[in-house]
Amino acid sequence: MDSSAAAASTNAGFAKPLIAALLTAAIVFALALLGIYTRVAFDLASLWPANAALLGILAIYPKANSPLTWVLAALAYMAADLVSGGDLVRSATLNATNLVGVATGLALIRLWASRFFPMTRPSSVVHFSVVVLAASLACGVAGGLVAGPLLELDRLEGFFLWTASEAVNYAIFLPLVMGGRLIKARKPSPTDQDDAGLPEKAAAIAALIASCGLMPFVGGPGALMLHVPAFIWCSTLFGPRIALVLSGLAAMWILFAVPVDLIPLYVDHVPLDSPWDVASFRLGIGSLALGSLAMVMLNAFWQDAHDEIEHRANHDFLTGLLNRREFNKTAEASLVRQRDGTPNVALAVDVDHFKSINDTHGHPVGDHVLQVVAGLLAAGLRKGDILGRLGGEEFAIILPGAGIEEGTRVAERIREAIAAETLHHGEVTVATSVSIGIVEFHAPANLPRMLSLADEALYEAKNAGRNRVVAHKSAALLRAAGA
Repeated sequence: MDSSAAAASTNAGFAKPLIAALLTAAIVFALALLGIYTRVAFDLASLWPANAALLGILAIYPKANSPLTWVLAALAYMAADLVSGGDLVRSATLNATNLVGVATGLALIRLWASRFFPMTRPSSVVHFSVVVLAASLACGVAGGLVAGPLLELDRLEGFFLWTASEAVNYAIFLPLVMGGRLIKARKPSPTDQDDAGLPEKAAAIAALIASCGLMPFVGGPGALMLHVPAFIWCSTLFGPRIALVLSGLAAMWILFAVPVDLIPLYVDHVPLDSPWDVASFRLGIGSLALGSLAMVMLNAFWQDAHDEIEHRANHDFLTGLLNRREFNKTAEASLVRQRDGTPNVALAVDVDHFKSINDTHGHPVGDHVLQVVAGLLAAGLRKGDILGRLGGEEFAIILPGAGIEEGTRVAERIREAIAAETLHHGEVTVATSVSIGIVEFHAPANLPRMLSLADEALYEAKNAGRNRVVAHKSAALLRAAGA
């Protein structure tokens, strides 16, 4: 590599962490400035998303975790404080506590990374709660011992208030920042049905908004829980990411509305005028946010388990294709939706000399042959075609909307691809082929009859020497099939 190329590589290597550090610092600055303007009680922000954002970014983007990022983030905290009129020494002291909490939380997340990325079991929620608690306690210790006196609080009051404030903000904002990595992406199933339509989802959102709007009129400590039933409803209708956003918005509303007396906690409208009251209130909302996270994640875990059970019930364990029951169900549903006279093609596919392969090379090789053939069958089909394993070495395919010419082209393409494939399993090499029977029919149709006719054509293909495609040629049977 010449010197210019080396310099370019060095510059590119430096540019990426620099950009990551600058972007992270910009986010911290904006969110810290936002938090500063929500200060209501004891000069502590009602909402402080900056720490959770920094922790989440460093956790999910390890390349952003560099000394440069930490330095710029520290300067961003101080800049936000100074822009809003803070004192330099006071700003440095207060914001140093933020970095202590972030560092503690990051150390635990790195230690338990396998439990978080993504969360796959209920115990992961407990570990996440421990991260929130540990980061909050670390920040509380630093805040109570160092920064508490700056706010005219004794050290114990400062510790409790600081810890509670950090806990509620981490509990609300950290899942929002890390949600894309915490939550396992769910693959939609072809059998999925959207049980909740737009009207029901809109009604659930309206109920959540209405319950939050009722809090000022109901008042009292119980008013803070009014939204829970509506949130439970929402969490069953929406995906986990949207549910986490809804939970966060509800918690943010409460955190803002109570200190300004929009939601009176007492009948005589006594404000939260002691550090202990404020800390207790914030701890309660933080616990509520963690409870909402647990509810969302448990629902996601249930959905994953349900999908897995459903997949195992509907798919062949060896090839991953639809099993006989689900193939028939899916094919019947496709045919019912068709207009009368729509052409379709059914294919019956059988692996040639499969018993001989099993007897000669053993069942593991036979299983491998079936898996490779299944993959080649799937690769040769069009979007919307229906493929299943009926049992043993037998497969079936429905080509909705295809005529005999197109069906024959698809069948020949599949046959040629399989015949050209040399299968290797360990030291064993196997050449195989398939025979295919094909029949055309028109909706409305009798699926069992169509598969039976395709089987007849398949036997003709085998009797004619195998490794070939044979179309059923009986017009009388074709007309009977559509009856």
